[in-house]
Amino acid sequence: MEVAIYETEHGKVELTPDIIKRYLVSGDSERVTDQEVMMFLNICKYQKLNPFLREAYLIKFGNSPANIVVGKDTFTKRAYRNPRYNGIKAGIVILNRQGESIYREGSLKAPGEQLIGGWAEVYLKDTDIPVRAEVSMEEYAKKQATWNTMPATMIRKVALVQALREAFPEDLQGLYDQAEMPNVPDKLPEKEVIPGGATKQQKIEIVKLAELKGLYDSAIKDTSKLEEFCKNNGYDLKKLKYEEVGEVMKLLSEYEQEEVIEAEIVEE
Repeated sequence: MEVAIYETEHGKVELTPDIIKRYLVSGDSERVTDQEVMMFLNICKYQKLNPFLREAYLIKFGNSPANIVVGKDTFTKRAYRNPRYNGIKAGIVILNRQGESIYREGSLKAPGEQLIGGWAEVYLKDTDIPVRAEVSMEEYAKKQATWNTMPATMIRKVALVQALREAFPEDLQGLYDQAEMPNVPDKLPEKEVIPGGATKQQKIEIVKLAELKGLYDSAIKDTSKLEEFCKNNGYDLKKLKYEEVGEVMKLLSEYEQEEVIEAEIVEE
């Protein structure tokens, strides 16, 4: 079994394929392939990422290829540390009411304007020409909560990440943000991973809360709705980790089942 031992800015990391499969896969951990695990291991080692601190995620759902994404602060933190970094600008592209394309810094969109894309420029100390990226809203928008509620913020982020990766390939090569990738939940676990599974009592408490929320039927012991709920939020109920329990309980406590209103049929 290959063992990767390397130093990060947060200390030494030791990774093996078994550790990755048991503790570091979000979603369907039993479906992840050896090739996908090794790719994740090598990216973490090469880029000196600490997946236990959520600097990198290996995400697998069903038979679709696994996605490897990095934590939300990795791109900006590495850019700021690079001696060539000299600032950045980023914003959105909108169509105004007259049908004109406008490039606006930031993510403010007025009522009546159509959001069509995002842009970003990274400035380097050794050149006057910035590294620029432009991305289309149509290409990246996903039907997920964050994209529905904050589309301008998300498309600006995609452009920013792409410009940073192009400007600093040695620091960011092979790294992608979750906003860029399809089939990746818009909410990913953020708490530190401490190897160890959820206790029996913790699982009982999850099931109790799930039943109150209509996601579990104790009469027939049907966990399918609860499993689907966990999967949609990036967790594997059957292999839930100790440190993920609190996050799942919080998501369940905030969950509100859609109310179904039955129309009354009046016979003439």
